[in-house]
Amino acid sequence: MDSLNTACVRPLPRLPALLVGEGERPRGFARSALKAAAMMSVAVLAGCAGPAPIVNPSGTSLASAETAFAFPPPGGPAITAILERRFTNATQQDILLSTSAHTPGQNTLRVQLFGPVDTSLAGQGRLRDGYLPIGDLGSEMRQMLPGIRMQRSPYYVQNKYGPFGYAVGRAASGDTCLYGWQRISSTGVTQTWIGNKGSVQVRLRLCDQGASEQKLLDIMYGYTITSYFKSRNWNPYGEPVAPDESLGKPGHPIYPVGVTRFETVTAPASAKPAPRIVRRRDAAGQQPVQSLAQPVGPLVPAPPGGRTAQTLQPAASQPAATGNAVVGSGPITIVPSPPCAQTSAAAGCGKQEDTAR
Repeated sequence: MDSLNTACVRPLPRLPALLVGEGERPRGFARSALKAAAMMSVAVLAGCAGPAPIVNPSGTSLASAETAFAFPPPGGPAITAILERRFTNATQQDILLSTSAHTPGQNTLRVQLFGPVDTSLAGQGRLRDGYLPIGDLGSEMRQMLPGIRMQRSPYYVQNKYGPFGYAVGRAASGDTCLYGWQRISSTGVTQTWIGNKGSVQVRLRLCDQGASEQKLLDIMYGYTITSYFKSRNWNPYGEPVAPDESLGKPGHPIYPVGVTRFETVTAPASAKPAPRIVRRRDAAGQQPVQSLAQPVGPLVPAPPGGRTAQTLQPAASQPAATGNAVVGSGPITIVPSPPCAQTSAAAGCGKQEDTAR
């Protein structure tokens, strides 16, 4: 490259004097020589000029999943693509997540790292650093979740990086949507003039068809930031917090008690009413009696005062009493006459029947 530049700045050779002649320089010939020298200079300069690079003024590029600034928790939505954009004061990544919702839009985990950006790779725009007013957060939610009425959570919550806020809403398609925001920055006495500088801003836009509000909120609790500026002065997390003084000391029992209740922002979806069971009754208002199986075999007479299959049936279904049947207020029992045995007393049995008739 240096030899090419040296060749490009080398002075043009002088025209030989013999073309003009010693002491003789005609005016017309000198004018033609100047034109030729100008054309040669233009040709040399055009040959030295290299191809112009293509510049993307937005500074947006496609990054691989391994270079993500943050990762969802294990079991969370998968990363489908990463759009990285560089600014003069920060670097931003839109980590696109998988979705099964019917709501238009893309599930996104946006991470912005504010710090000493490489000026040779920085873009032309500049991001706003600091806490956003409530009105600006409403504008962000309307832009990321248009047409969905979001309700901001009134509860104080925090994850391993500090406090954060979120809002929940239900789309017309039945999807549950969550929008979370968080700013990580060392404040107070932990931030000095030469140390603990920088900040991290996080935005989460998540919609799912069958997930509950608690399951969507678990993404805000479980995501992990994996990137940082390699600078001694950059530390938005501040000094590590000391453990509780009661840990490991006698007289301070700790029980395995976790989260016993989860407070929802939106009302739970109404369950479908159970089908009504209608039981039909007969005209008398009594439960139907299951009919007994018909007896099989020879007819066995019932003992006096006994109950047979006919006495178990309702009175309305009993046949009319005939013969020697006694009609009373209770159920009617029909006792058949004993058959006459083929013995010497058979004649007397026949006479008794005639007398009865």
